[in-house]
Amino acid sequence: MAFTKKVLYSMLAGILFGFLMNYFFLPSAISESFLINQVLYTISSIFLILLKMIVLPLIFVSVISGIISLNDVSTIGRLGLKTFLLYIISTIIAISIALFVSSLVEYNVSEIKMPSEIESGISAKENSNFILNFFPSNFFAALVDGNVIQVLVFAIFLGISASYVKKDIPIFINMIENLNKIFNKMVMIIISLTPIAVFALLAKTFAVQGLSLLMPLIQYFLIVTIVLIIHFIVTYSALLKVFTNLSIKNFYLKIKSLLVFTFSTSSSNASIPYTLETVTNKYGVDKSYASFSIPLGATINMDGTAIMQGCAAFFLASYYGLDLAISDMVIIIFTATIASIGTAGIPSAGIIMLSLILTEIGIPLEGITLLLGVDRLLDMMRTSVNVTGDTCITCVVANSENLINKERYAEID
Repeated sequence: MAFTKKVLYSMLAGILFGFLMNYFFLPSAISESFLINQVLYTISSIFLILLKMIVLPLIFVSVISGIISLNDVSTIGRLGLKTFLLYIISTIIAISIALFVSSLVEYNVSEIKMPSEIESGISAKENSNFILNFFPSNFFAALVDGNVIQVLVFAIFLGISASYVKKDIPIFINMIENLNKIFNKMVMIIISLTPIAVFALLAKTFAVQGLSLLMPLIQYFLIVTIVLIIHFIVTYSALLKVFTNLSIKNFYLKIKSLLVFTFSTSSSNASIPYTLETVTNKYGVDKSYASFSIPLGATINMDGTAIMQGCAAFFLASYYGLDLAISDMVIIIFTATIASIGTAGIPSAGIIMLSLILTEIGIPLEGITLLLGVDRLLDMMRTSVNVTGDTCITCVVANSENLINKERYAEID
């Protein structure tokens, strides 16, 4: 059976099992303490821990290996600028669509009550200089903290430096190449566990949440879902159509297994290994570039997150009886774009960064607790959109620099 089908069947089985648990067996001390909090939680957590464990070593080694393999190091600056600008433009388009669609909707918020039993633990963060946050003052501290963007920047500097003296350091280059092979093999071993982990993760999610918290917020949930779909289909198709001659149909056919995988992990960072494997093997993007673009995208390209933040701002403004002016929308677009750059690629990080936007436009932060019940499901979907954006822009830039194997891109399994 194909990998995608295995994961899809596991997803459906996990959702069904979770609903049955929620409906027939909860509340139950035995079911909650043993089956949900021990068995299902442990299985899903081990999988995510393994993925996160391999992310930083993989990024560090693959970026160095990719840069060393480039014949012309000067192309790195051009590639980086193109990639960064397209990621930012894509995010601005995403938040703009979210605000436009949300402005057409009249939310029915009269029946929604603030959930007193949910402790959000959310507080606004100071808006720091995000550019300086790219550069590690202590590389080992960045490794310990799991700071992907700082590890990426250090790896780029190390790779560029090594490329200038690569004729003099054959032992170092061979070591990097061998480590790269080992880490990629580790990735494939971990990914082979996906069906089991997906079942456990979704079973736990739906067993705990059910539909009790989803139903009162169904309108907000649907609006975010619709905007995610619009951006997923229209924006990425337009990027491929305008900037490349690559087949749009092939792009979406090849993305299926990656969407299933990222939907289950809800983490752009945890999905980096599989995204890299998909972009290089299925789309034919040169690994020297993909090793740079995908980790960067997982860190700064948060289209799905920006969409959620735009829709959430409108929804909470309606809840508190506030009218958003044009100036507020400009603030939301600017703040959401900046916040998406600083949003960690981990589950539910976007809703934490939402506090920045709400603070800027004067919406009480307590309103975020309203969204927590449905955020897990939306997080799964927006992560898939985030990773699709990383893949699309990587293909667009790679095509402009002749760093994509078009024959492999054209192949359909």
